[in-house]
Amino acid sequence: MGGPAISVSILNYQRRETLARCLERILAQDHPGFETLVVDNASTDGTGETLENLSGETDRTLRVVREETLGLSTARNTGFENASGRVVIFLDDDATPWRDWLPRLLHPFQDDAVYAAGGPVRPAFATPLPDWFSDRFLPYLTVWDLGPEVVELRYNEYPRGANMAFRREVFDRFGFFSPHLGRKARSLLSCEEIELCLRIERGGGSILYVPEAGVDHRVEGDRVSPEWLRSRFRSQGTSEAIVEWQHAGFRGLAIGLKRSLRRAAASSRAQDPEQRLVSACERATARGYLLGMISAPVKIPRYRPAPEAGPAAAWEPFR
Repeated sequence: MGGPAISVSILNYQRRETLARCLERILAQDHPGFETLVVDNASTDGTGETLENLSGETDRTLRVVREETLGLSTARNTGFENASGRVVIFLDDDATPWRDWLPRLLHPFQDDAVYAAGGPVRPAFATPLPDWFSDRFLPYLTVWDLGPEVVELRYNEYPRGANMAFRREVFDRFGFFSPHLGRKARSLLSCEEIELCLRIERGGGSILYVPEAGVDHRVEGDRVSPEWLRSRFRSQGTSEAIVEWQHAGFRGLAIGLKRSLRRAAASSRAQDPEQRLVSACERATARGYLLGMISAPVKIPRYRPAPEAGPAAAWEPFR
């Protein structure tokens, strides 16, 4: 295959300033033969001018693709379709890679059995955390760190979308990111990377956590509020229902609903203010799951592996 061996695809929507910092760190990575591709997802904040200035200041390969249809999954798929690399890395526009991030993230792909990899995502809070904030909320802010050792990953502990890499064959064998999942305008649906990684795992591919290939991920102050967190939990419930419908059908939805209701009931006994917010968020997750459970069977097709993907292993959600 001609062209660069590696494509770094950055997804951008209305974040001109953080995108500039992200690109500065990527273009400084000491690794030969990679291209940087920015997918501008219908931004209106002057991103185009910023990219034009940057492209004139670097001798690295920097390309820009405009995607007018809003949606994180759509933008990721556009990034893949326009990437030239044999490994495609996806990075958020508000994530800043660590030094030597690129070679460390690529290292696992020397093993042909590895289809995907991802590294830690550590928070860079834009504002001080309020007193009521609990560590229970961190995963909902894309905070992810499994420690100092390489780990082979299983559902649902998969790489986070802010910092993940896929062998190109993933998209040829298992398809693209689901347009039914992922952020879209004000929607906080998620799990698009979880669902794709589940296809890989069911198809026999290996997925690794790479501890030294990390990024610092900016967390804006509006995400550290009770209102945003309740909305995020509710959307998580809907997203989980969609994934469990796609991969386990009505049986999966029955298992997932019991799990969601059980967690909501268990948290309802909380007494202190911090735990009461956790309880409200767990109830929001259950409501979101119910919404997804009603809508998914009507609107969303089940996952059926294509012939080139081979047979998929049986799977059930967590109980």
